[in-house]
Amino acid sequence: MHNRIDIDPKHSRAIVQEIGERLRAVPKEEPECPGSLRTQIDRLRELEVESPSIIPAVERWDKRCR
Repeated sequence: MHNRIDIDPKHSRAIVQEIGERLRAVPKEEPECPGSLRTQIDRLRELEVESPSIIPAVERWDKRCR
């Protein structure tokens, strides 16, 4: 680098944290799935709800999150 700037570790860390916070604030667009893939994912979700748990004593993970 021909115009090198020395920044102490404290300020460098603060800059990195600020950049990270600003990047997290930017909404991320989710890529659109092809229709056939979306159909298959939806079908798997339906089958998961209909199927019994292989571990009867354990509560389903998706019911805990709701």
